[in-house]
Amino acid sequence: MLKKILLFFLTIGIVVTAVTLYSLWQYSLPLVSPLALIENYIAPPKPTDKIVYGFFPYWNLKHAENLHIKDLTHFAYFSLSLNEDGSAQKKVNSIELEPGWNKLNSSSLDKILYQVRLLNQKTILTVTAMEPEIIAGILNSSTNQETALNSILQIFIDKRFDGINIDFESISSPDKATKDNFTLFISKLRTRCRTIKPNCEVDIDIFADSARRNRLYDLASLSPIVDHFIVMTYDYYRKASSQAGPIAPLRGACPKPSGFSELMDPPEGCLEQDVTTNLSEITAIVPPQKIILGVPFYGYEWQTTSTEFLANTYAGTGALASYQRVRDLFSDTTISSLSATWSSTTMSPYLTYEIDDETRQIHYEDPRSLELKIKLINSANLGGVAIWALGYEVPYLDIWQPIADYLRNQ
Repeated sequence: MLKKILLFFLTIGIVVTAVTLYSLWQYSLPLVSPLALIENYIAPPKPTDKIVYGFFPYWNLKHAENLHIKDLTHFAYFSLSLNEDGSAQKKVNSIELEPGWNKLNSSSLDKILYQVRLLNQKTILTVTAMEPEIIAGILNSSTNQETALNSILQIFIDKRFDGINIDFESISSPDKATKDNFTLFISKLRTRCRTIKPNCEVDIDIFADSARRNRLYDLASLSPIVDHFIVMTYDYYRKASSQAGPIAPLRGACPKPSGFSELMDPPEGCLEQDVTTNLSEITAIVPPQKIILGVPFYGYEWQTTSTEFLANTYAGTGALASYQRVRDLFSDTTISSLSATWSSTTMSPYLTYEIDDETRQIHYEDPRSLELKIKLINSANLGGVAIWALGYEVPYLDIWQPIADYLRNQ
């Protein structure tokens, strides 16, 4: 009789386990098998003070099933956009939903956020305002600030995020009142967010030149109230640049001129700025541990006048080139002219090729250049690395190796 009872409960246990595993499998969690989920509960990831921040833009949701997220500590959805009055931008017109808002409320994103939580990673809501007029409208009105705070925190609560990332990218030169109001806004956001969730993180994204130019961010005032500063150390050359150059040069900035002649005629091939110089300027104001180094999983492609480094570009030919695009080109057997070059000046790669009697040039990041940036993070005692953007590398995972090594080498 006892054997029958034991057999009955054993059978029930097997059935319940099987149903649970099948349900998890049917949920279509990208890159996580039922076995991995069980292992997650048995042996959670080893805690680390190193941060790997991954920004996931709504337009890459098409890669949801193939995302590599296991080497993240923070998953940041991009983004919730704000209107000038501080309200969440939900529509682009009377008919069409704003895409970031639309994807924020999609079942596809819910599945990814569910997986992120199973991996004991933090979920972050990125909040954006990109136009100077919108940013000033939000910050310079107490009513609009209040509306913005309520809009952000309502989504924070509804979607159960762990933190908030503020990405206000004003390319104009703000006045002191606007800068002070941004600091006040961040202070209010942090206080209220921690009232809701005591360990709420509030992070901000800043331009790489924020310590040398008049930007929105008063770094000294923000430092005590911001958890992390994600430094956007990329886009040193952009789609519209008149020369084809490195997107995230580790070094290569022109030396400070020692005389009038050098000021008027800097050394050939040097750059206006580089990552190392910008970071040294920022860490003179903000503790290094609060600095997260932004790295690109993309580059830019231009039609150029030659194959030379810093070749002139043809106007209007610049385009984003994801890491996937670069790797696909290397595999394209129809392009015999492709040539890859490593710049020892900027510590970054670029490639050239000919197509339809046009010279093309792409500057990008690869595992080698990323490994050097990880070494900089370690040597400068920075807080971590931030990726822009998850999905640009799919399906090529080799660029993740330096990041995986960074996390595991405690």
